Amino acid sequence: MEGSETEPLTASSSCIQGNSHAKTAAAQELYPEEDDEDILLQAVVFVEDAIHYRSIHHRVDPWSLRLYRLYYSNWVQWGMYAAISVLLILAFFERPSSLSYTSDTQMLFRDRNGTNQTSQWEPPCGVTESIELVCLLIFLADFVVKTYLVGKEKFLKSPWLIAYVLILIVSLLDWMVTLGVLCVVQVPGTLRYRPVLRIRRFLRPFFLLQNSSLMKKTVNCIKRTLPEIFAVLVLQFLHVYFFTIVGMLLFSEPVGSTGPGKNSTWVPVDRATTGISDPNFHSLWNAFITLLVLLTTANNPDVTMTAYSHNRLYAVYFILFLAIGLYLLFNMMTAVIYNQFRGYLQSSLQGSFFRRRVAVRTAFEVLSQQNKELSTNSDNDSVRVSTIYHVIEKVSLPKGAERRITDKLGRDMFGTYNAAQFQAVFDLLDLDYEVHHRPPLPAFRHSWLQFLQKMIAHRYFEYLCCVVALSNILTVSILLTIEYDQLNATNSDLELLNFVFVVYYLVEQCLKFVLLGWRYYRIRKTYIFDALVTFGLVIVEIMTLVEYGSPFSELDRKDKVETVIELWDLIRITNILIMFRLLRVISLFKTMSLVLSTLLDLIKNMRAFAGILVVIYYIFAILGIEIFSGVTDYETFRTPNLTCGSYQQLNYWANNFNDFASALVVLWDVMVVNNWMVFLFAYKDALSTGWAQLFFIVWWLVSVVVYVNCFIALVLENFITKWDKSNAIKEEPEDEGRSRTLSFTEVRVESVHHLFRSGLTEPKEEEIMEEIRQHQHLEIKV
Repeated sequence: MEGSETEPLTASSSCIQGNSHAKTAAAQELYPEEDDEDILLQAVVFVEDAIHYRSIHHRVDPWSLRLYRLYYSNWVQWGMYAAISVLLILAFFERPSSLSYTSDTQMLFRDRNGTNQTSQWEPPCGVTESIELVCLLIFLADFVVKTYLVGKEKFLKSPWLIAYVLILIVSLLDWMVTLGVLCVVQVPGTLRYRPVLRIRRFLRPFFLLQNSSLMKKTVNCIKRTLPEIFAVLVLQFLHVYFFTIVGMLLFSEPVGSTGPGKNSTWVPVDRATTGISDPNFHSLWNAFITLLVLLTTANNPDVTMTAYSHNRLYAVYFILFLAIGLYLLFNMMTAVIYNQFRGYLQSSLQGSFFRRRVAVRTAFEVLSQQNKELSTNSDNDSVRVSTIYHVIEKVSLPKGAERRITDKLGRDMFGTYNAAQFQAVFDLLDLDYEVHHRPPLPAFRHSWLQFLQKMIAHRYFEYLCCVVALSNILTVSILLTIEYDQLNATNSDLELLNFVFVVYYLVEQCLKFVLLGWRYYRIRKTYIFDALVTFGLVIVEIMTLVEYGSPFSELDRKDKVETVIELWDLIRITNILIMFRLLRVISLFKTMSLVLSTLLDLIKNMRAFAGILVVIYYIFAILGIEIFSGVTDYETFRTPNLTCGSYQQLNYWANNFNDFASALVVLWDVMVVNNWMVFLFAYKDALSTGWAQLFFIVWWLVSVVVYVNCFIALVLENFITKWDKSNAIKEEPEDEGRSRTLSFTEVRVESVHHLFRSGLTEPKEEEIMEEIRQHQHLEIKV
């Protein structure tokens, strides 16, 4: 970045805002011409397009621009997300409904045949359908407005908008077709209704995808990464297939007639002949599935024990299989996905960065054209800073960016900016760190207060506070181990210990607040966190004192007073809050602090990935309900002869696809891959076909192999970016005793665009101007 982008912000934004009216008045005296409101509106919209990486190719007449700003206003967009959320949440209430106290079909069967008559609550016919219709009509209105704003030509060139209208049409048609028969179709003798196939339920996640440009980019990048993933997957499956054949040859043999023209059957080798009998390798499909599960280590070492018990050398077979498949090929796949997905995503974000540059330059061209018309003495290509200030006043900017931009404009209020200077103003939107200036400490006249202030402000005092917090945790752990049965007494050691440490925490916070001052206290996030935890501890300790008296009393008053809350509950709350104070240690270690900030950034910036996770879960849950609903009910799937490790023996009756909520839980269980072979063989037996296992294998490939590895790629990129930037930025020199009064730099990753900003290249001037010339609705001489 240029020097003007990264210099410390020494001017106060409040001063700039306080003098804005005077500066604007002075600017009007120097430039008496008034800005055209329609031109300002165009510039405002283009600047907002730049902020949100939107395309400039939309209508620019005043009425359309006002509609455009209304459409992209926060409350309209939140309304759209609310409609999408309601439509997706309907799956929990629609038939089959998830509104029951349990999904365990064994308990539901016993309640139905016992004294407790319970069943799932089903909504009245037409209620969820009416809500769904309202949501679809909202999406239809959204499509009409969006198509009007971009124009017919852009609509025909947008695959997402074309898919939008097609899915709306299919959803409305499916709604009308299924409404008349949905509430009357019932399967007699089962625990639930089985509705007709509703195609629109599979299409609902599309509305979430199309409403987020970043989500659409991520989907496109994943799609472009699939060919490389497929190449490694083919190699992985060849590896599994090779070891499957070798395993069948090692651990089973064909028996029966073996002469010419005779058929033979592969069965496990009998112990009487060779000493090995492994049922996992009795068929090609079963052996392949067994090794595929072994690749995830879910059934290790169970499947190895039969062969390994016979001869220890057979362990070499399984060790080689896992070493090659798990530690080499899977890690190679992670590397391929990281490299390819990161590259495709960066290439896609380059397009977004280009749109931002185009939008900023278009705003400049609009304003400079006005400047040419109003002032003959002005430069050929320049914009008055006062005009830019008027634009910024009307634009919805993040608070931090608004402060930086207004501060910069305030220093040049009476000048003009050319295209490069205009762009430099909006480069402050991409600033990925911010310099915070610590306010000066309060001044005290008494020497003992000055000494105490210096001690509190010293960094060693923070180390002391962390040592005390660690000592508190250590003593609590020891007492919970030694005196757990006596902790409910009012004179227990743990209660006394809690009282002493809470008093210390309260004194510590009071000293920091008084001696360091509120202005400094509030900019330290760790201080605010400690204050909230300490406040909670003090409230709980006061309740303990009111209910049970002083912890120093030798009398046990627990049974002699009427209490509102049990003592043990108060002790538990106190020690849980004490555990939270341990988090303050993180700020003292750079690596731990960086990991925590990376996690917080992921929570803020991974909305696109979270949305894609919702999409794949939703589609597979609906598909699972349509395929497997009711097939593992206790009434039909129970068996008197239980096999060890089977679905029935493990009492997995609550893990089923009978409703949307339970389907999500099953998908999560399979995604974790622990014991997922139980579901593979259970649903194979329930439907009497091995093809049922393909559903779980495909889900494992999509969720674990593809999605999780793409997520790992972004986690690595986020961490590496923050680590490099934190090492590159040097803080100002600190004084040993007064280190708390100087400035500090905060590294921020506000979005995925910021994450890849350093790898993006500046577009050429010719490319930007050519894109502006192609605008259908804008007449600018460029």
